[in-house]
Amino acid sequence: MAKFQRLAEQASSLAELREEIESQGAKSAGEVSFMSSVLVQATLPHSDPGDVDAWGRTNGDLSLYIQPGVEKQEDGTFQSLGCPYGSYPRLILIWINSQVARHGRRRLDLGESLSGFMEDLGLQVTGGDHGTVGRFREQMRRLFGAKIGMIWGRPGREKRRAAVVADELDLWWDPKDPDQRTLWESSVQLSKPFFEAIRKRPVPADRRILREIKQSSLAVDLYLWTTYRVACIEEPLVLSWQQVHDQMGADYSRVADFARKARERLQEISLVWQDLEYETPRGRLKLYPSPPSVGRLVDKDEEE
Repeated sequence: MAKFQRLAEQASSLAELREEIESQGAKSAGEVSFMSSVLVQATLPHSDPGDVDAWGRTNGDLSLYIQPGVEKQEDGTFQSLGCPYGSYPRLILIWINSQVARHGRRRLDLGESLSGFMEDLGLQVTGGDHGTVGRFREQMRRLFGAKIGMIWGRPGREKRRAAVVADELDLWWDPKDPDQRTLWESSVQLSKPFFEAIRKRPVPADRRILREIKQSSLAVDLYLWTTYRVACIEEPLVLSWQQVHDQMGADYSRVADFARKARERLQEISLVWQDLEYETPRGRLKLYPSPPSVGRLVDKDEEE
């Protein structure tokens, strides 16, 4: 009974959001966010890859890999921070890309308190061993300490680009008191190569939809990827669920389980994004050319 009640509440919430979006688009409502097209085509892991030297995903000619940063232990030794994974680093990356798209700066202010930054991302702030604060801070440190690389490869040619996410990170927040304000604002300075990589042709998205689906990293990936893909194709695009699985950062032991989850998330997304046209014939996903979730914004490089 509780499950059906949750589903009914979710359906009601999605219906209300659809009406809001139909009455006012993301641009006029001031609810446009952005994500790098490269990070849309090949995504971060959904679950913890564990203690690995590097983790990667491939989509066609593009491969993305992540190398964890390090942290100093109390005994003076160093160990891996681990790879960023799940919803939190995705939401942080969307925030970063949105700030870069709007202001064009490498140094970004994170605010006076940890709770304030989390609320800006639409997250609940809860403490304790099982609260959101500790997990969010850990994922933030993993992301800002990581090195992200891209490899474009095809027979006879290979191109590589890699960069640490941040050149510099100043965190003045006390994780035990996330509401505490400090005299200095926390900030991050993106590395120049990472900054240059994410500022080209960012994918616009509706922040209201992202807030609704933020608990599922798969839903976030599918929403960003579909709005990017449907605007690029002129003919229907048909992919096997194996192909979709391989580029979504998911590691399901059975592709059939991934396909079931993906169909559920796509159905939720389509309830609020009315223009999304797709079918799921047996073993496949078929996308049709459609208007993107947010109308295409002119790229600054193209304006020049």
